[in-house]
Amino acid sequence: MSTAIPAAPQGEPEISVPVSVIGDAAELLALAAELIDTAPGARGQVEALMGRKGAEPGPAADWMIASISALARQAEEILAFAGIACDRGLAAYRRRPAAPRQGG
Repeated sequence: MSTAIPAAPQGEPEISVPVSVIGDAAELLALAAELIDTAPGARGQVEALMGRKGAEPGPAADWMIASISALARQAEEILAFAGIACDRGLAAYRRRPAAPRQGG
């Protein structure tokens, strides 16, 4: 399966971004999308935030939730195209298996 890298819209400048920045952004966006999808009441909190920002809560929440997922996916695809994993940040906090107890 080939992955197309999204091109910048015509007239929009492109910039270089360190791999660590895009990797962290992809990972954090994916985690935020998962949180919104799975945490009880999360959508209501997003709608409340959008309302506080002066937006129509329902449609603005739809836009935000869809955008978080889409941006995470695009960033992950860009890194995958370059052969780079994007889940290095959380890896530093993964629980390590407990060492077997000796003599017991």
